Amino acid sequence: MVLGSFNLQDSLNYLIDLGVYDVLLPFLLVFAIVFATLEKTAILGKDKSNINAIVAVVTGLLLVVQRGIVDTINIFLPRISLLIVVILMGLLVISMIAGKEFDGIKGGSFAIGVIIIIIAVIFSLVTPQSGGPIWLTPADKQILLSVGILILVLVLVIGLVTSKPKQQQGDSFLKKLAKDFGGKE
Repeated sequence: MVLGSFNLQDSLNYLIDLGVYDVLLPFLLVFAIVFATLEKTAILGKDKSNINAIVAVVTGLLLVVQRGIVDTINIFLPRISLLIVVILMGLLVISMIAGKEFDGIKGGSFAIGVIIIIIAVIFSLVTPQSGGPIWLTPADKQILLSVGILILVLVLVIGLVTSKPKQQQGDSFLKKLAKDFGGKE
């Protein structure tokens, strides 16, 4: 038997038409997260897997009937997946440059990395069609920007006030950055 007419793209389109991506996958995702959280935290009691499963199923089913939420999940998760791949590739390049002595990212470089990741996650919510997150109005965007700038200024001021005085004046900025990334001095 020859599979000359088999096309994987047609199979994916068939799954899309069946609703696998709009109903089944979001349901399974929410079910797994809610069930695992309830099992781990034992909020409803120990050895209550049946009750945890019922709550997780109900939560998952309530989610999939909300088209806006499912659409947001279907937009957001692939972008976050891409962001994870980019971060992992960046860490791979950094570890290749740093060599065997790479102990991870520390200090100010870690803080800068966290800020960049937060900004990247916010940008991953931006849809190319509308130019902004689908769940934010222009007024919400202005408030978010104002609050973001305020938080950034507060973090910088707190960081400057609570930082220890410099012990070594001889280290250059690049040398400190190399130390933060786990490289040799």
